[in-house]
Amino acid sequence: MDWAKYRVAGPLSFDQEKCLSFYVHIPFCKQLCSFCEYTRMLCPDERSQNSYICSLVSDIKNFLQQYPDIVLQGFDIGGGTPTALSDDNFSLLMNEYKNVLSGLELTDDFEPSIEASFDTLSENKIKAIANSGIRRLSLGVQSSCDAVLNKVNRNGIVENQMQEWLSLAWRYGINKVNLDFMYGLKGQNNATIENDLALIEKLKPQQVTLYELRTNMITDKDLPSKQTLFEHYSRYYSGLLSMGYQASFGQNSFSVNASDMGVSSYIRHRMKEGAPYKGFGISAQSMNRKGLSYNVGKNSFNYTVLNRYSFEEEFTYQLPIGEIVAKYIAIAAYSGVFSISVLSSLLNEDARQTYSEQLGFCLSNGLLRQKGELMQITEKGFEYYGAVFSLFYMPIK
Repeated sequence: MDWAKYRVAGPLSFDQEKCLSFYVHIPFCKQLCSFCEYTRMLCPDERSQNSYICSLVSDIKNFLQQYPDIVLQGFDIGGGTPTALSDDNFSLLMNEYKNVLSGLELTDDFEPSIEASFDTLSENKIKAIANSGIRRLSLGVQSSCDAVLNKVNRNGIVENQMQEWLSLAWRYGINKVNLDFMYGLKGQNNATIENDLALIEKLKPQQVTLYELRTNMITDKDLPSKQTLFEHYSRYYSGLLSMGYQASFGQNSFSVNASDMGVSSYIRHRMKEGAPYKGFGISAQSMNRKGLSYNVGKNSFNYTVLNRYSFEEEFTYQLPIGEIVAKYIAIAAYSGVFSISVLSSLLNEDARQTYSEQLGFCLSNGLLRQKGELMQITEKGFEYYGAVFSLFYMPIK
């Protein structure tokens, strides 16, 4: 979709938003995985790291001066790999996070989260996370098979090292750990999936997230068939449920506690309500209920961008309602469920009437099932989930 005609001057307005979430983007990594589509770079020197943190913290403070009465629903720190920062700069980031939160009103379900990788952790970083008050740590594993990881320029971590880091995190009070896995990577098969499940059973994280490698993430189109991907997901799903994790079929996040949906409150509110959020840092995305924006660096990222005093919004789009609906459907699809009432609120009309043809087709053919005002994808529908959810992208008159 060409959004050039929807571009407007200036930043997004959050005057009409009482509640929203923050997302902070740390673009630094120890190594660059070939599957990653996000803005990232090899971790620079400590001075550049420090300068970057100071600039994004300045942006957050300026935003809060403009919107001092917001209520924060979530706060995620991602990347990149935030823990790729040096110990000192990571401690600075965590201290600044605490300072930002100190004057804000938080929702009752506020649950911040930070991303990390096992090979960039240290005891000082784990202590800094715990001291900041963040209690959810999300760690990328992707695969337990070194041969699979090596093909995407990623190194494996031995099991006992993973267990040691998890034990240390839990000891310091980080009581919710999520492990990310991927399927669709070259070399994955039933045997590697069984190894992944065995690793999960030994490590016992509170949450597990499964990501399918999407064709828009890489230029290499030599990917498994949709049937193979469906079979791989199904194998993960049955294995995780047998261990006591909870999720509906088609959901990509699993948890020992079904009420948290296996995600942070930032993602939970986005999936359930299409809630607004403000992004800080290079190329970070922001969204209100009328449009979205990208900070500087989205299409022109290079090392010189790090020297900026502010990572202001560079591309702002005022979108037609059809695009806003599509954005909500896309993020809700990660949970396998979307809300008719949320669609109706976005459309300002009854979504059952607007999408009567699509809903009728999906329900009568067993692609979706209705649970109150929720529409949940079925196993049959999940085989064609891209096509099913795409039915709800349409021009709105």
